[in-house]
Amino acid sequence: MKVFAAITVVAAFALSAHAATTRTARVTVADVAPFTVHGSEFVAHERVTVVVTVKSRHVHTVSATAAGTFTTRFTSVSLAGCTAYAVRATGDRGSTAFLKVMPECPPPAEPAALYPTDPIPKN
Repeated sequence: MKVFAAITVVAAFALSAHAATTRTARVTVADVAPFTVHGSEFVAHERVTVVVTVKSRHVHTVSATAAGTFTTRFTSVSLAGCTAYAVRATGDRGSTAFLKVMPECPPPAEPAALYPTDPIPKN
């Protein structure tokens, strides 16, 4: 019974030590014109496939720096007004990050604002 308790304590310690050193990869959109994606907390020198979805898929493959960061620009991606988009970055050593942006758009204009009433009254 003491052996089982000792193994359990060692395993719990090892798991908590591993969790403390585990990185959580992240992606952010640094700019939308041109559409620029920045990644951090990836494994050093990891090959990362970055997929941007805005109406269609756009793919870049980059290498993370020794610090685990990257920046890539999608010059063919353009956002119009209130457009949702998603970014997924997947590294070849297991790092993954995902970002989905669904902007809050203003409601459509009222029909009266689109079609003003006739200023000449009808008799």
